[in-house]
Amino acid sequence: MKYFTVILFFGILTAQWTGGSANLIEPGRKEIGLFSPIYIGLNNGKELSINKFLLMPNISLKEERALIGQWKMAQKFQIEYPTIGLKWLQSPLGMELGEPDMFALISPQFDIPQMVSAYAELIGTRGTEKTGRVSIRGGVALSLGEKMAEDGTIDLPIIYPRLSVYYNGIAIKVGGEYYRQTKGRWSYLIDYDMFLMPGGRGRYSFEHKGMLIWSKSEKFRILTGYKLIAGEYPFGSQAHLLPALDIQFGW
Repeated sequence: MKYFTVILFFGILTAQWTGGSANLIEPGRKEIGLFSPIYIGLNNGKELSINKFLLMPNISLKEERALIGQWKMAQKFQIEYPTIGLKWLQSPLGMELGEPDMFALISPQFDIPQMVSAYAELIGTRGTEKTGRVSIRGGVALSLGEKMAEDGTIDLPIIYPRLSVYYNGIAIKVGGEYYRQTKGRWSYLIDYDMFLMPGGRGRYSFEHKGMLIWSKSEKFRILTGYKLIAGEYPFGSQAHLLPALDIQFGW
């Protein structure tokens, strides 16, 4: 059950801090994935993203900006409310945890306050899918509520950087990606993200992902590959290589 809890919350958090390019999906189009938010194309150069996991309410808006040379630009604003999900992790079964804190990822001794974070990101994209599309991005997250106790952390490499803003008050993220279509239905994606955690006991986390993509049509595609994670955390320096998978639908 504890491993199931980790996998579920991993899915919740990997739906956060999504990167991507400055391109927006077409107005009226909707997309959703196993580990991806719901994307909705709006009019007037906007795209709405909603996290489908109710334990971690999250909504973001991406908007087109004026071109800078040959770079297509967009800005993204995101609001997240993590308190519900973090409280759930103190008692995933909704009952006494047992000894020693069975199934809990956060000890019940820590109080989880009402917290909200705001994230702003600038994205630039150049090139085409057939010749190769390059995107770079950078953003800052700020915590707008009380801070979590520094000892009440989830000591897992892929989770801690995404929650660090609630312990440190600020988090910085920079990254980029390269996407290209190959023959037929196949394409590939290579991306990276660097999480910087100033003021906290963790320093940084680097994440690199390589994905091979098979698209049946504009309505269905499968992504499979790997994710490399390395960083300096409060619980020490670690590196991990994990499998990555997503199944996405569009209509």
